Amino acid sequence: MKKILPVLIILLAVFFLFGQANPGDTNGITPNEIKVGSFQALSGPLASMGISVKKGMDSYFNWINSNGGIYGRKINLIVSDDAFNPSNTVIEVKKLVESDKVFALMCGLGAPGNLAIMDYVESQKVPYIYQAAGAGSLTIPPKRYIFGVQPNYTTEGAIAVKYLVEQKKAKRIALVYRNADDGKEEYASVKKALAERKMPLVAEIPVEASATDFSTQIVKLMSSNVDSIIVMLFIPQSSNFVKQAKQLGLTSQNYLVSYANADPTFAAIAGPAAVGVESLAWVSVDFADPKAHFIEVYQASFQSEIPNAYAVAGMIAAEIFTEGLKRAGKDLTREKLIAAMETFNGWVGKISPQITYGPISVKKDQARLGVVTMYVLKFKPDGTMEKVSDWIKL
Repeated sequence: MKKILPVLIILLAVFFLFGQANPGDTNGITPNEIKVGSFQALSGPLASMGISVKKGMDSYFNWINSNGGIYGRKINLIVSDDAFNPSNTVIEVKKLVESDKVFALMCGLGAPGNLAIMDYVESQKVPYIYQAAGAGSLTIPPKRYIFGVQPNYTTEGAIAVKYLVEQKKAKRIALVYRNADDGKEEYASVKKALAERKMPLVAEIPVEASATDFSTQIVKLMSSNVDSIIVMLFIPQSSNFVKQAKQLGLTSQNYLVSYANADPTFAAIAGPAAVGVESLAWVSVDFADPKAHFIEVYQASFQSEIPNAYAVAGMIAAEIFTEGLKRAGKDLTREKLIAAMETFNGWVGKISPQITYGPISVKKDQARLGVVTMYVLKFKPDGTMEKVSDWIKL
């Protein structure tokens, strides 16, 4: 009995120690690998965006892996195709978490899919760094495991109004927006920002995601005598809307498109109609500098190819995630990654703009926001863009 008692005490201690640990806290971690998951539209109408984001992530992680990885571990990125369909997103993310057992998620594309899985991800205690979506409800109220990066549509709507009123001297503003949760968020923000200035939203034009003919909506805009039009649509729909609007005679208005359009692809589809169109933007890199760090990293994987804005977004996500891994240390766990992300305070990467996070108890609704300022680009006749404003803060 005297011999058995110490053994029982030892067994109970071991059970207590291991029983208290989160069994999934080191999922996806081996001495040689960190397994990470993402979902993208690799097929369907928005595949050009998803493929570009994936190439950006791939190029950055290839660069990290070729330079020794993170504390000797290589990053293994698994990307699922959800075709920008939230029903698919739920299935694919559950597979990544429960079957592939990824350590973390990053840079999933699209508000519909991200909104569909955010509660599940939080309940599974899986760190999720950067949602390629602007839905404010992803980060407000803040969630422990979800870290946003790009500005949300509430921020974008308010900045759009501020820019048009203060710098373009707009008097009669209209909004064309996606008839979906993301578009409705921007609509609410634009309307609120105008009301605070005692200005009306002269025309509000919801557009279905499948629409290709916009003549009815354009006639409404023409009859409303607008001087400025905020276009919260995605490529190619945004390009085609502006193209049709100018063809029908709306040529003298200020066009300000959502930051998802801050890319030469918009101009390639819109053609001459893109000239003079302005776009909100938050990715701050110089596409004209062939020696820029982001181009060097990208071309190490995709020789002679210039990354577009979506690819740069993927690289930013990978850079932020990698910085978090470095700060978390060699003995990596999910909780250590969360604690590491909360130490970002005005951090600026070689590609990423300034990022600040913090403990939710301290930072409250600011704890997971990421970028909260934007600037404006204008499309030139050759399809490239020039910066026409400083950073705009609310």
